[in-house]
Amino acid sequence: MDTSNSLFVNALQQKISLQEQEIAVLREQVKSQQSEIFAEKQKCEALLQNMLPDEVYRELLKNGKVVPQYYSNVTVMFIDFVGFTSMCEKIELQSLIRDLDTHFSCFDDICEKHYLEKIKTIGDAYMCAGGMPMLNHSHPFDAVLSAFDILQYLNDRAKQESDFPWTVRIGIHTGAVIAGVVGKKKFLYDIWGDTVNVASRMETGCDVGKINISGTTYDYVKDFFQCTYRGKMPVKHKDDIDMYFVDRFLPQYSEDEEGKIPNKNFKLALSKL
Repeated sequence: MDTSNSLFVNALQQKISLQEQEIAVLREQVKSQQSEIFAEKQKCEALLQNMLPDEVYRELLKNGKVVPQYYSNVTVMFIDFVGFTSMCEKIELQSLIRDLDTHFSCFDDICEKHYLEKIKTIGDAYMCAGGMPMLNHSHPFDAVLSAFDILQYLNDRAKQESDFPWTVRIGIHTGAVIAGVVGKKKFLYDIWGDTVNVASRMETGCDVGKINISGTTYDYVKDFFQCTYRGKMPVKHKDDIDMYFVDRFLPQYSEDEEGKIPNKNFKLALSKL
């Protein structure tokens, strides 16, 4: 009887031991799967964060939706490459898209440097805005500074790529917009309103290699930049809008003779806005 009980106990202990081993294996599998799920979740969140402004991303993560916001005063900038369609016929497509990506990536860096929010690209056009979603008072200047940097970057590149230089038109306007996230499966942060339409019109009415601003933006920056009045542009459903080329910094705010680099006086004035 003792021998029988001993065999039974041994068999039971072996079975328990096997079950514990199986449980341990399952726990490791679950732990591994949890780690994989967490890693994938982080990747998805990082991708979403890269698509949206930080404040909008956090709101979407917390509430599952983003409430549209009204901004009474922002500056919108459009940058459009000139002759892109004809370049498509002359340059190998993969090389063309690689160069376009390089340029847009540089625009991203310049906008980040000057506190502008990239909104989107539309084909070969680039759209960004300042003064939102983080509010500030320097956005008209931030847009002009970014435009100067973009033109300088492209001029430097043109010296190296004389066969097919990339040139742009730049349009800037200041006013009110509505901002929000649209779409259900592919989130897109976008802005709407007359300000966007006028900024686009400033770009289409611009000359190659120039910065064309509206009269509204001019009123903000005129004491710091030398500008050339260009007349009025008709805008659908609105009064005709004054246009100005931004030529350079005024001498008292310029570090260089060409008037493209701000000096300490300008930076000090900008910091007080």
